[in-house]
Amino acid sequence: MGIFKSRIGRALLIIAGVCLWLYFVCRFPAVSLFTLLVPPIIAVNLSRNLRLRNAAISIFVVLWLFIFHYESTRIFYLNAVTQSELPKFKFLFPPAGWIMFFNVDDTYSHVEVYGKMGESVHLVDPHDIFRTRTFGFDNIHRNVLSSVGSRQNAAVFCQYLAWRLPSYEDFVITLVYYPSLVKEPYKRWQEVLYRCELSTEGKR
Repeated sequence: MGIFKSRIGRALLIIAGVCLWLYFVCRFPAVSLFTLLVPPIIAVNLSRNLRLRNAAISIFVVLWLFIFHYESTRIFYLNAVTQSELPKFKFLFPPAGWIMFFNVDDTYSHVEVYGKMGESVHLVDPHDIFRTRTFGFDNIHRNVLSSVGSRQNAAVFCQYLAWRLPSYEDFVITLVYYPSLVKEPYKRWQEVLYRCELSTEGKR
């Protein structure tokens, strides 16, 4: 076809394609994340032209960096500057990139479980409580034990502890709180959240 041999024709086709692309992005905002990124991905995977592949890769990188930094600054910066609620890219999880490090709190808290065996009390390793294999990360280091701090979970968690660690007579769940990790990294408060108060029958 003659239109593909002409530079002007090819330029017009590219402009028309970009306009159609942007139309679908604006017309269907719910899937804008896909309509923005899918065409460059298709071009990279299907094109045999090296220059076209490199251009598609560059476009994809630029678009992804734009989306990433837009979502990272939208809530705390861009909304405040524009005094409006800017649209969010749907299906982008987590919704914030480096904004998760925007305001790291100086305080820290975690839950510790103590087991009573006779007259002695031992700190129970969380890995002994769950004994679960992980894929690429450790949920225990991600403070998953904090989920048992609520009294609503006390009965179920105590039953689980009695089943998982039958050698202990009772369990005490405590909260450890660091008021300032920067100024006083070794200062910690500890309070009892609840006791299981297991009986011999209850453990069975």
